[in-house]
Amino acid sequence: MSPKSRSKVWKARRKFTDTILEIMDKITKNKIAMYKAVRSIIETNQANWSELPAFASAVQTFGERLNALEQAANHQNLALVGVSAVKNAKRAIVAEKAYAMSSSMVAFAVVTNDVELINQMKIAKHELDNCSKDKMLILVDRILTRANDLVNLLGDYGIDQTTVDELQLLRDELDAQMGAPRNAIIDRKGQTGRIKSLVRELNAIIKFQLDKLMVILKEDHPQFFIDYTNARMVVDYKNRPASGGTLPPERDDGEEARASED
Repeated sequence: MSPKSRSKVWKARRKFTDTILEIMDKITKNKIAMYKAVRSIIETNQANWSELPAFASAVQTFGERLNALEQAANHQNLALVGVSAVKNAKRAIVAEKAYAMSSSMVAFAVVTNDVELINQMKIAKHELDNCSKDKMLILVDRILTRANDLVNLLGDYGIDQTTVDELQLLRDELDAQMGAPRNAIIDRKGQTGRIKSLVRELNAIIKFQLDKLMVILKEDHPQFFIDYTNARMVVDYKNRPASGGTLPPERDDGEEARASED
């Protein structure tokens, strides 16, 4: 397979993965909206269920899991925000300062007829900007090594121990930040797994505890039952029409809806 073909395949796979993640994010948001609507109705009608211990216990567990889900979802959304931007900004600064230092040493090498130094400092700016992470650190380390060797001779060329130490510090910070995007992706994946687990727990609490116990409360508190049933509606993202129109909301679980309404 040619490099161009591999690139097309990679882009197609990336687009497919992004589409799946987008759908999953929207489904999760719809679920959270439903859970919050249920919580709101339950809290508003506390007087109607406070004397039913099993319902009260289920409500407490439901609230704890929903709080955890909201925190995990927020953490997931923030996991990648700004990480790459910070790394790229730091890289640009390091590249700029490293190039300036190598250029000064080239000027010094020409005057002193140091051919070896000239060859070592023949580093183009675009090379620092566009090479791989590992290659960039190698180039910056080369510049720093020669600058440390010659620092006492480079004062007239704008290089002293302070400027060398500054570039060394920036280089070390960049090295530490290079792994930040990958770590953020790993963190996001971890949050995704936790979100799935919490959604399963919340679904179980609703379907097998709250829904079932609402049947007991239906006769004495019919309006509470109606409001709760309406709150249990959730838009099914995967069934939205391609034309951009909207479908009426559907019950989160069709079988439970019929069982509760019978």
